Amino acid sequence: MEHEPRAGPGREELGALIRRWRDRPGVSFSVGVPGAVAEFHPMPGEPVAWDDRADVLAGRCSGGAIRIGLAAGVQPLPYDLPSRRAGRRVRGVLFCLPADRAAMAGRSVLREAGAWNGRTLFDIGVGAPTLDAMVAVDDASLAATLRGAEGERLVGAHHPALAALVEASPPRLFRSALAEIHVIQPIARTATPEGPHTHLLPGLLDGGVHDRRLVLPANRPPCLTMHVPGDDPGWPALADRFGVAGTAANR
Repeated sequence: MEHEPRAGPGREELGALIRRWRDRPGVSFSVGVPGAVAEFHPMPGEPVAWDDRADVLAGRCSGGAIRIGLAAGVQPLPYDLPSRRAGRRVRGVLFCLPADRAAMAGRSVLREAGAWNGRTLFDIGVGAPTLDAMVAVDDASLAATLRGAEGERLVGAHHPALAALVEASPPRLFRSALAEIHVIQPIARTATPEGPHTHLLPGLLDGGVHDRRLVLPANRPPCLTMHVPGDDPGWPALADRFGVAGTAANR
């Protein structure tokens, strides 16, 4: 059943919501858009080391890290979609911000983007208004290759600089206005690995910021997703508190 979205929580309730769910079996987080996403979940059986502060929840495991800002004005919006597996559901919570606060650089070409933890950041230019998809480079040769391609389109262009990135597999940093996920395990070339990882699927990048099967409130794009197992017994209470996103017909 679909519900109208409820009023958003304050900062304290937002933090309590994430803390209550983050260590439940099968729960994970992602930052991204269709076609470019970073996912944070530990290896099976691995605990996440959390550092909780008044305005930030920061978690770390062997394959990466996540940092979630506890900002005012965040609208949690649960979603409930059919799974490709018969009889199952795909459920989670989108954490949305007003569009003006959700805006990121929106680059569509390769750009150097500052420094981070002693490394040089390069935004690979996925062209998404709510996501900066970056790599953190400390190899001089790779940095020179990327600087030589600045201003050029990498994604979907079979660019040799993108091939060099995949080969070198530097850490990735996917950042939204609400959260960032840092992935250090190597870029997967075949099967999706366990633990934190990233996906880059140029064919799905069309400027959209969420699954088009969902109907979201106007000018409230998602900036973080919490993925919840479809059979989690806590789902009904979560849906009742915040409502469930509507779904679009024929999508």
